[in-house]
Amino acid sequence: MARVSSLLSFSLTLLIFFHGYTAQQFPNECQLDQLNALEPSHVLKSEAGRIEVWDHHAPQLRCSGVSFTRYVIESKGLYLPSFVNTAKLSFVAQGRGLMGKVIPGCAETFQDSSVFQPRQGRQFEGQGEEGQSQRFHDMHQKVEHIRSGDTIATTPGVAQWFYNDGQQPLVIVSVFDLASHQNQLDRNPRPFYLAGNNPQGQVWLHGREQQPQKNIFSGFGPEVIAQALKIDLQTAQQLQNQDDNRGNIVRVQGPFGVIRPPLRGQRPQEEEEERVGNGLEETICSARSVDNLDDPSRADVYKPQLGYISTLNSYDLPILRFIRLSALRGSIRQNAMVLPQWNANANAVLYVTDGEAQVQIVNDNGDRVFDGQVSQGQLIVVPQGFSVVKRATSDQFRWVEFKTNANAQINTLAGRTSVLRGLPLAVITNGFEISPEEAKRVKFNTLETTLTHSSGPASYGRPRVAAA
Repeated sequence: MARVSSLLSFSLTLLIFFHGYTAQQFPNECQLDQLNALEPSHVLKSEAGRIEVWDHHAPQLRCSGVSFTRYVIESKGLYLPSFVNTAKLSFVAQGRGLMGKVIPGCAETFQDSSVFQPRQGRQFEGQGEEGQSQRFHDMHQKVEHIRSGDTIATTPGVAQWFYNDGQQPLVIVSVFDLASHQNQLDRNPRPFYLAGNNPQGQVWLHGREQQPQKNIFSGFGPEVIAQALKIDLQTAQQLQNQDDNRGNIVRVQGPFGVIRPPLRGQRPQEEEEERVGNGLEETICSARSVDNLDDPSRADVYKPQLGYISTLNSYDLPILRFIRLSALRGSIRQNAMVLPQWNANANAVLYVTDGEAQVQIVNDNGDRVFDGQVSQGQLIVVPQGFSVVKRATSDQFRWVEFKTNANAQINTLAGRTSVLRGLPLAVITNGFEISPEEAKRVKFNTLETTLTHSSGPASYGRPRVAAA
């Protein structure tokens, strides 16, 4: 009996200890009683552009499990290939360019017509098993044209690069899903660079403020690289970019020679050349990863006098089912309003690409946790379940939302498909202590589903929070 009593006492002590430890480790983990419009906290400058990083330790980003980055690539700028430890969803906010991704195990399906033509009696970097050498120009994995409005899905570990072949800056914003089940590291965004050398380092990681970020080849001995790639030692040392301070976005000198298809609408009528196969083309290798959200003709909600809203989920782009992210693009005119709504199954990161809007966000306690204006280049997080309303205050307000669910769902507080429309009049009458006539107006006056005119004077004051 004494042993049982001692065991119970020990178990109770252990339970209290772990409860106290957990409370210390995660005190009020998601205290979101005050949201803010966020600006970049770090700017990494390169030879031909810059990388702007938001502080992922900010409560609203940390609790949403995401980080956010903006890439500004100047004309003829090349963002060097890198991969990250998380799923990533990107949006081209401005400009045009080229994008390439290297998916592990997939064939090089873009190739010159003269690639791998056998030549007898000539030696080129070595001969095949049958004594035949091969004339080689280039072959590589798929290269795509990208333009403003394109939304790009990228899976973890896939190396990706961008090149600006236009005249204006190419601006790309990306959300990284740090809380993804595919991220087996900590909740820090960790880009791994295959080329380049960033003297500033990953300043967003604690303890690395003074530590430059070098490319992956820098960590290996030059002799190992030379042996693996069958090259001389001097070339192996060049791959390490030890004395290269151009950063992660470099300027291309001369023409940028990659194999690429014509732009949309310029494809010749000749048959495409046969592609090399490896048995995976119909699955991972050929998966479509880009869709454009700036075309009003594909909008889900469209009102000529108000604007449009387009959504992108796994039904439109199946790869999103794998990375578990989706996106929404909105464009509304002055005094147009997006009816109050909430995300039922996702957090949303709202980034403003053009114009300004007045935004209110209400939390689970019924407190207004944000009441203010958001402008171009700012972002704000709308946590799951928090209700939000947006009203354009400039001639045009345009934004993109990244959502942490492949098929994010919304519910509205007003309109033809709203929660109020689905309630019986008796519930509304008794719940709000209003007359049946007033209940009918509450339920039926707003006929729109998503967009409406903001009628009457709107009162936007300072954020209202609960009293202590």
